[in-house]
Amino acid sequence: MFPSDGRNHKNAIKNEHNTKAFLQKNAHKIFPQLKNKSYEVLSKGGTQYKADNIIKYNDSQINISDKEKRHGLGGSFDYTNTSAAVKDFGSAGKFINTLNKEKDKVLKKPLNARKKLVNSFRDKIKEVSYMTLWSMDTKTLTNLIKKYLIKPNKEMTMFITDGVNKKRYVFDFIKHPINWLVKRHFKPIIMVKNGKSSGRILFEKGKQSIDVGLRMRIHTNNGATAYLSAGGSNNTAMFVMKFQQDGIKKLLDEVDPIVV
Repeated sequence: MFPSDGRNHKNAIKNEHNTKAFLQKNAHKIFPQLKNKSYEVLSKGGTQYKADNIIKYNDSQINISDKEKRHGLGGSFDYTNTSAAVKDFGSAGKFINTLNKEKDKVLKKPLNARKKLVNSFRDKIKEVSYMTLWSMDTKTLTNLIKKYLIKPNKEMTMFITDGVNKKRYVFDFIKHPINWLVKRHFKPIIMVKNGKSSGRILFEKGKQSIDVGLRMRIHTNNGATAYLSAGGSNNTAMFVMKFQQDGIKKLLDEVDPIVV
């Protein structure tokens, strides 16, 4: 169950500010190219920037993606959260397109009528999310991973904060095993349980099947009420796709991070 009161977003912003202060004081201890301390840390993030913080030095920069795990390294974190990917779902996108057309008709109804349909649309959104995932073929998955996971993050430095042990783990995204799996033409397949809106992505080649903790999730960003503009703090919602990282501890074992 994901909080809908904005707390995750607020916590993320707070973490970005905490990370900025930490980096301004300590970045030269992590990155050898900053040893003379002539650098500046700038907060970015939002919808305009993939990086949450940028370390500027000379004519270069280091892009930082902040991931805060306040309760330890369990659970998951997001790499990608975008509505733009829906257009690249191919034939699997037909379920979302059909529901969006149905929604457009409902939006012409009075507010009270829209409110009465929220529960039924909540179920429809779940079903559409499941059917979209279930229908993803290998070619589509590969293209989505390349375009919305690898390309936006290829020059990113991951900065994972463990709020329990008060440790920070730093590694370049290019160390993530997803990069060499795609280069070596491993084929992604999605494993989604009946009725679920997310599924694990496994990478297969011959008799090999590799799980690197990658998960794909499809849902609406503001819920069914906003999807029907039926009241509440948000009056619009759209389908979004997420790439998420499960198994964070296992990933850290594989990427050999700097620990600070």
